[in-house]
Amino acid sequence: MSENYRSILNVLSTPLLLDTYGGSAVAYSLRKLSSTYSGSAIRVRRSSDNAEQDIGFVSGDLDTSSLLSFVGAGSGYITTWYDQSGNTNDATQATLARQAQIVSSGSLILDADTGKITSSWPGAGYNLTSGISSDTQYLSISMWRRTAAAHLMTHLGRSGGTSPTTLLWLGSGSAFSIRSYMSSLLSFGNSSVNERNIITSLKDASDLKVGYYNGVQLTNTSTQAPVAGTLDTFGIWSSSNYTSGQYQEYIYWNSEQSANRVAIENDIKTYWNAY
Repeated sequence: MSENYRSILNVLSTPLLLDTYGGSAVAYSLRKLSSTYSGSAIRVRRSSDNAEQDIGFVSGDLDTSSLLSFVGAGSGYITTWYDQSGNTNDATQATLARQAQIVSSGSLILDADTGKITSSWPGAGYNLTSGISSDTQYLSISMWRRTAAAHLMTHLGRSGGTSPTTLLWLGSGSAFSIRSYMSSLLSFGNSSVNERNIITSLKDASDLKVGYYNGVQLTNTSTQAPVAGTLDTFGIWSSSNYTSGQYQEYIYWNSEQSANRVAIENDIKTYWNAY
């Protein structure tokens, strides 16, 4: 048996993240997250003529060959993040200036440390196909990189308001505060590090809100009962504040997942060489 064939068999036989920890409400990623998902990862617009094409996977990774072939010598921008959870709750953006970039002048945008595919958000954000109730326990997690001190990052939010927001990481102008606006405002703590990171926000069965940075619990917690609200944006906070930096993956479970947090973080850490 050839080593290439053996590698393919290993990929096919290894459970993907959502195979083991299913039930997510939305799941956006530049890798394949579920073996039962048969759709594409993203839809990309090329700069040469604004034509668009879906880009899928090869052996669980983004099909970068098809991506580069489609985009050509120009640049490529993500118009849609396809939801791999099975709920078809895709995240879309029609405004060109608010679309994340994935190809620059014919070259893939890669993480500076790992060489893995990433997307550059120059003040980007997306609208969900359907709103998600915030009146639940939850786990919200991202693979993201701050590339400048002033950058702001948001997980899921609400169009037209500051709350609910599953997680918001402010930039240098706000002391790098990491916050949640689920039920009411909670500042978990502060971090000014410019690097790739896994940021997690959750509410457990006892309604305790906790934040984690690269698997380490942040300082402040609070017990807050869930409050009715609707999450309907990805990467946007309070309508006019858009995410900058580099996003590779975001997943949201609208259920109790505190017992699975470490394993979920470790899966993301291993694939993306997070830290």
